[in-house]
Amino acid sequence: MYVARSENSYLTWFIILTNIAVFILVRINPRIILEYATIPILTVTFTQPYRLLTSMFIHYDVFHLFFNMFALFIFGPDIEKVLGKPRYLLLYFLSGFMAAIVHAYYIFIFFPVRELLATPAIGASGAIYGVMAAFGILFPLRRLVVFFGFPIMAPAIIVIIVLALIQTLYAFVAPYSQVAYAAHVGGFITGLLITFIYKPGLKRFIPYRYF
Repeated sequence: MYVARSENSYLTWFIILTNIAVFILVRINPRIILEYATIPILTVTFTQPYRLLTSMFIHYDVFHLFFNMFALFIFGPDIEKVLGKPRYLLLYFLSGFMAAIVHAYYIFIFFPVRELLATPAIGASGAIYGVMAAFGILFPLRRLVVFFGFPIMAPAIIVIIVLALIQTLYAFVAPYSQVAYAAHVGGFITGLLITFIYKPGLKRFIPYRYF
């Protein structure tokens, strides 16, 4: 068990509430998606880079928002407490930025079709996959329940690695899917690398006995 750097997980709740607020704004004005989503060709040409940030708070429908925020609710608080707020924010946003960049270059290199290059990409999934990667590294034996048609309980490291491998597979077999699988992979790898950098500096509780 690690020594917590933060006593609370207010940032995780703030991010969740911000996503919900932005979702309401998008329902009122759908043009927000076109104006603030990432678009692969714009990312590759480094045009309007602010979209790398704004796209992370936009979700298409209730299910998209719910599943992302539910995952952040499950994995975010423990990571925020262990890493501390500055490192947690860095992990979250760098994972999100790199998710969008990896998605853009994946399309640009492997599937440079005009339709795909101009398709907006939105959502916090890339950032959340980065948080999930951190959870798998820092809490590898924590038991998680996932549904693959039926519930399965397994250690976090196994569940998260399997999910990452599935995303990688789908990235190549379903490039025209509405799900940006390459972004998930990019966020996961970024979170993994950042966590490996953080981990040596994290303190663990030292067990001892009274005599």
